Amino acid sequence: MRGAVSRQMTSPEGLTSRESTSSQRARSPRDGRPEKLGWLPPLVLLVNLAVLGLLMGYSSLNLLPDISSPPMLQARAYFQWTVVAGAIAPAGAALALLWPVLGWLRQRRSDPAADAAPDVPVAIAQRAANAPLALAIFSLLGWLLITGLAGVRALASVHEISLGLAVHLVIRPVLAGLIAGAATLFGAEYLCRTHVWPALLVSTRIAGNSRLWRVRVSHRLLGLWLAVGALPLAAVALTTFTRVADLDLGAHPVLGRLVSVIGLIALSAVVGGAWLAWMVSRSVAGPLEALETAMARLRDGHFDTREPVTATDEIGAVAEGFNLMAGRLSESYAALEARNRELAEALDRVVFLERVKHGLDRFVPETVRRAIEENPEAPGLGKTARDVTVLFLDIEGYSRLSEALSRPTMNAVVERYFSLFLAPIRAEGGDINETAGDGLMIIFQDGESGAHAAAAVRAALAIREQTARANADPGHRHPPILVNIGISSGECDVGTTRFAGPVAERWTFTASGPVTNLAARLGSHATGGQILLSPETAIRVRDRFPVRSQGLVSLKNLSVAVEVWEVAGAPHTPADIVAERNDR
Repeated sequence: MRGAVSRQMTSPEGLTSRESTSSQRARSPRDGRPEKLGWLPPLVLLVNLAVLGLLMGYSSLNLLPDISSPPMLQARAYFQWTVVAGAIAPAGAALALLWPVLGWLRQRRSDPAADAAPDVPVAIAQRAANAPLALAIFSLLGWLLITGLAGVRALASVHEISLGLAVHLVIRPVLAGLIAGAATLFGAEYLCRTHVWPALLVSTRIAGNSRLWRVRVSHRLLGLWLAVGALPLAAVALTTFTRVADLDLGAHPVLGRLVSVIGLIALSAVVGGAWLAWMVSRSVAGPLEALETAMARLRDGHFDTREPVTATDEIGAVAEGFNLMAGRLSESYAALEARNRELAEALDRVVFLERVKHGLDRFVPETVRRAIEENPEAPGLGKTARDVTVLFLDIEGYSRLSEALSRPTMNAVVERYFSLFLAPIRAEGGDINETAGDGLMIIFQDGESGAHAAAAVRAALAIREQTARANADPGHRHPPILVNIGISSGECDVGTTRFAGPVAERWTFTASGPVTNLAARLGSHATGGQILLSPETAIRVRDRFPVRSQGLVSLKNLSVAVEVWEVAGAPHTPADIVAERNDR
């Protein structure tokens, strides 16, 4: 018992419910052999035949000289009816009760898929659980029929018999029936406990199940006391007093003392046996009922439940094991609660960080975000030389518009137009690197050199188109907006620029170098919504877009004049557009 409790405490299965145990259907010794349920009807037949044989032997020694069979109920017919009522009928009733269970077991054995199924039907489990008590009731009912036959035989006897003998004639099958019922109950229950119930009651809830006929320990002890003590002694006392009822015990003092001794022994044995049975019942059933109540409290979540150890026998060991199990379960639950709190706090931090990340995503370039997500510990953000295309755009006449419009109106205009630009920029793989009031710096670096240069030009044309559509909206009362764009391609140092001081550190992701400066100067030089290209960009896209040269232009802060190119319109043909999409 102690080992079983220890295994339950140390194994993960010991902390799970009956339902989780039912999922493990691999054959093991604890699974039992439920097919032995078929032994119960023969057991009922054998027990009742044995009790019937004892009764016949008792009758041949005690009653036959004093009672004869009437013509309507000959000895042979009486014996046949006794066998049918006391043995065959209870066995047949037992077979009828267990037939659905036996059929289900046969089906499970013949069907491998059914044999692997973990769930036992509720009706099958209930029949198997109630079988021992039901078979005992069948046996007792059969013997009550025999009692009726005995009464008929006593009333119809051709000899005059005393009242005591008549009562004895009727009472003896009742006593035999109680003995047969108790023997059937204990025998069938032993067979079910050892072979049937371990397999069929795996997923059945016992406590609080009103459909199960529970025979408590006190009831079993009462039945055992009746079967082995009270009933046999009552039969001895009844036989004795019946036999001496017509005798003058005063004339036979020795016989009188013998009768008194028999009566005293029977009475003391019955009373003492009842007292002992009650004491044992309270010693066994009381602690078990207390453990059942404690387990119910533990099942309801009261993990501080403990049961005092009041014995040194198996019941004390069970109580000790229960306390150890409850203690470990309480510790596990406390640890789980602590982990749940830690997990809840971690989830709160994750939610907070997700919100922060979502907010920072609006300020951090897409390239930086991807690099950090790929390697948060050491993102590859150092400055490296890469071939990129840089696009600068700004709103023409921003200062003049700021003077004409209020600050909220001007901010709303900038946000509205720049919001329209986000979709085409993202669609072409552009990464908004910097914003400065009325301007944006956008880096294109996906694909080969011609591909990201063409992507920048397509984005610029889409920005021009979005600007024209927004200007055509009659619902906005402000001057038309013109967006000037400068685009330059070539090798830049792309990565982070770090500013570190004694109290703070600032990182900026950008593309630096002459290419970036040239794109900014082209954007400043453009007017009227022009899209101006550097010579390198024009070379890369002139086969895809109509461009025209504006000649050499001296740009601000550049020592050498630069040939400036302007995008004249959309791509040449649909075939050119398909080629550009393929390049992407």
